[in-house]
Amino acid sequence: MISKNNITRSVSNLKQLIRRCESYGEFDNDGNLHLPIEKTESSFLMISKEKLMEYEANGMSVLELHQELEEQADDCSWSDISLDLQIPKQKLRTKIF
Repeated sequence: MISKNNITRSVSNLKQLIRRCESYGEFDNDGNLHLPIEKTESSFLMISKEKLMEYEANGMSVLELHQELEEQADDCSWSDISLDLQIPKQKLRTKIF
């Protein structure tokens, strides 16, 4: 999924990217721009309704279920990698009075 800060949504051309990043102070001393990037992989976990009912009958909380499912994530087949290349966000500037 593309975020609202994705580079393709934030600027329409490279000149705009350069100007925006200059105004944000995002270029380092060597003139390099460090762009945030997020990598997302997806998979599926399966759990039966009967197993959920068993957990519920035993008083398992949603947090405990989450932890149980996290342990199963190692056995998943991961695919559909998506990358979200983002433009740096403007830093908040505070005025000292």
